Amino acid sequence: MFFFKIIFLLTFSTLIFAVNNLQSNYFVQHDFIMLSDILHVKKKDDKKLFSIEKYRHTKRIQRDKLLKILRNNGYYDYTSKHNYIQFTKQSPIDTTILKKSIKKLYKKKYLQITISSITVTPIHYLESLPKNYTVHFNTRAHLSSKGILYIRTNDNKKIFFNYEIVATVSILVARKNIKKDSELSRINTRKNSIILNRFRAMPLQSLHVSKEQAKHNIKTDDIITMRDVIALYIVKRGSDIYVSLQNAGIDIFFTAKALQNGRLGDSISVMQRNGKKLRVVVIGRNKAEVQ
Repeated sequence: MFFFKIIFLLTFSTLIFAVNNLQSNYFVQHDFIMLSDILHVKKKDDKKLFSIEKYRHTKRIQRDKLLKILRNNGYYDYTSKHNYIQFTKQSPIDTTILKKSIKKLYKKKYLQITISSITVTPIHYLESLPKNYTVHFNTRAHLSSKGILYIRTNDNKKIFFNYEIVATVSILVARKNIKKDSELSRINTRKNSIILNRFRAMPLQSLHVSKEQAKHNIKTDDIITMRDVIALYIVKRGSDIYVSLQNAGIDIFFTAKALQNGRLGDSISVMQRNGKKLRVVVIGRNKAEVQ
């Protein structure tokens, strides 16, 4: 009995996963919709299902109506979570320049990126592209694999496009829990290659040794972004630092106690051994010079 239950469950699971979900939108090349626009069918089995009305470039079909047509043609293993299925006539335009602009943007932002594909479609049907235009992106476009760009024509007209890029990028993740103010290093971070989807902020892509520290606690396997780090304090409050002073062409060196934390280039207060306070500029790890 147990054996038959296992067989039944396996069969039932197979049937569930065998069901194909229809997309919410299909692109077509003509003013009509063919069965082959939805399914992979042999040429002899292909047939015209609907026409797109004159002067229109989209057609919405009720889900149940479309599924009934598919079943009448012998295709039973299809379903849809959408109430309507839209068919959009594909614009006969060359998007090569737009794709190159997208590729240039993402390659500029990511040190290591492998792009598999880029798709670009106008939000509204276009018969052709203007002769001259410039391409524009949202300032945070590179943080997502999907977005909207627009082209601006010479007469200041904007034309919008949806785009999607399929790519993998190399980023830094936390190798273990990183506490606030901890220096980032190869001990607590590692590189990881992931599919570009959506980042909340620009991910850290390489490790700058002795340059960054955690702005707050970071959990194991979390992607480390620019929001999660700040420049490393290379002078710690209470530590002894070497201070240089130029006086009449002579370099004078002495030690002093830092009264503040300091990053490279920061101006901080220090106290000399005689109790006198000075303002100095941080020039290295535990090194400063008098302003």
